[in-house]
Amino acid sequence: MTTAIHDPVMELLRAALDPASHRTDARSPIELPTGRLVAAAAHADADAEGIDRLTQLAAGTSMAALGLTAELAARNGQSPAELLDAMDRTAREHGNDEPAPVVQVVRSMLEGPADEGAELLGRTFARDQGDFLTLLLELATYCGTSIMILEKKYDTPKEQTLQDLENALTAWGDQA
Repeated sequence: MTTAIHDPVMELLRAALDPASHRTDARSPIELPTGRLVAAAAHADADAEGIDRLTQLAAGTSMAALGLTAELAARNGQSPAELLDAMDRTAREHGNDEPAPVVQVVRSMLEGPADEGAELLGRTFARDQGDFLTLLLELATYCGTSIMILEKKYDTPKEQTLQDLENALTAWGDQA
């Protein structure tokens, strides 16, 4: 992942750690730090008549979500699939019949080729750009929440997790 691609993903992950990004009372996603970053990427893509920035944010954030899922699962003595199953059960207990979109993305990456999550995001973008932006924000929120859980429950400093993610994203980008 080139620096031009890598930096915005890490910036989004850092913004996802801001408590303001987890507000549920925001009238618009643009009120959230993560929302402002995604909106800026969308505007820049529109100006360039492309979707490169959003595509790279989606791919990088999906990879971070996959890595964080694997880490949380390992710390809980579970497989990533078991953790995702537990998340599905919790969602159903709260009245959601469908798996959460974040769970769908991470599960698709686990069960298919590594870029399957990006493919799912791409199909979402083609179907409904608003849903795509919402899913990108949900992925960022999931990553931020996961990093905070690692810190609070497992005493892993946020900066260590961010550095691990940065290293993993750099390695992934170098292979892509």
